[in-house]
Amino acid sequence: SSICNDDNDNTNNTNSDVVQRVLDSNPLLEAFGNAQTVRNDNSSRFGKYLQLEFAVEDATHAAYAGRSLPNCQLQGSHCEVYLLEKSRVVSHSEEERTYHVFYQLLASPEKGAIWNELQDKSKEDFVYVGPSYLDTIEGKTDAERFLLTRQALQIIGVEGDVFTHFFRVLCMVLQLGNLQFDVDEEDEERSVISTEDELTKLAELMEVAPDTITSSLTERTVKARNESFSVPLKPDAAGDSRDALAKELYAKSFLWLVRQINQATTSTSTSTATEGGGSTTDDKSSYKMGKIGLLDIFGFESFVVNRFEQLCINYANEKLQQKFTHDIFQTVVQEYESEGIPLGQVVYEDNAAVIRLIEGRMGLI
Repeated sequence: SSICNDDNDNTNNTNSDVVQRVLDSNPLLEAFGNAQTVRNDNSSRFGKYLQLEFAVEDATHAAYAGRSLPNCQLQGSHCEVYLLEKSRVVSHSEEERTYHVFYQLLASPEKGAIWNELQDKSKEDFVYVGPSYLDTIEGKTDAERFLLTRQALQIIGVEGDVFTHFFRVLCMVLQLGNLQFDVDEEDEERSVISTEDELTKLAELMEVAPDTITSSLTERTVKARNESFSVPLKPDAAGDSRDALAKELYAKSFLWLVRQINQATTSTSTSTATEGGGSTTDDKSSYKMGKIGLLDIFGFESFVVNRFEQLCINYANEKLQQKFTHDIFQTVVQEYESEGIPLGQVVYEDNAAVIRLIEGRMGLI
């Protein structure tokens, strides 16, 4: 089917806005979910399922109107994400980078307006980011891409104070990485934040008391029945607590961004057609909602040291591969056999043994 616009000018403008928001959503997801790796300068570090939503004209109506092919109009999109690589927020190998948006922010001439402490800072000033020989992705510098990211955010309604607060959360993530912990001189079972200047900056940015941050990162709360008490953390454990907070802040920010994109692009808020065949315009009663699903899987991973994230990523991919195998090969073979159609030997690799190793009765989970 063809993709076309309605003759009505207002509908044309509305559809054009929707298409622009859909197109601009992908670079936004790349800025916040992609990073440079040893294999790819713009590697996706999350999984994504994108549904493109169309208003599809009834074939009979198209034939009466003299069209051999029904009209098909893009109405919006809906995105679901999974398995964001949170560990990359706090650590990455020397030849790789963390997420693009951090480098874009630190290369931007506007960074001081977002948080005044960024004014004279560069990527080398933040532990979670660090030095990088790369500052150009697919022909555009990090500073140029920040402008594109900001423009795309404006299109989906993230601007003004909302934009500033959103990026200040990213600043909190950066600043958390600069907190260092040492053993408390009065109690070797406890830890203290040794970088007091960095703590003060973070407290001002978060608008909370420094002591609140210190206690949150250097102690853990244990609940037993109706009681709760604090247990001190040693420096290594306090560092893990800091990293966990940074990863969760970034992950929640990423999910918030996806929700904003969906609010700006889903057909329920922007389309002229409705689910099930109804329409909000008089001449669109012959249109029904159709969808095309696009699955962008997270690539298989095998590192020198593999952690729980790699298990989750590879397990998810094995399940997706199993479904693909079933839908494409096994289902077709069964259909041919049921209809008595001769079919030569179909050879394919079945990963059922791998699935059983992970989720079987005696498997890992």
